[in-house]
Amino acid sequence: MTTVNIDNQTVEQFLYQQTTQKNISPVDYLTSLVLNEIEVLLIKQDIKTIESEVKKANEGKIKLKPARLLLDEI
Repeated sequence: MTTVNIDNQTVEQFLYQQTTQKNISPVDYLTSLVLNEIEVLLIKQDIKTIESEVKKANEGKIKLKPARLLLDEI
């Protein structure tokens, strides 16, 4: 487990307000924020991969297959 020292009154007030309104512990709230950020980063990574693949397809470097053939492979 990691200990976090918050030395910012504004952040402390915000954290207190959010946790009391949602009736959750500060640890649960901060964990949720971190997990959401991880998910956002993974989505951004997926978007970059898709953009790269679309670019390669547009340049003819990737041969596209019809959806029916892809389904048949499964």
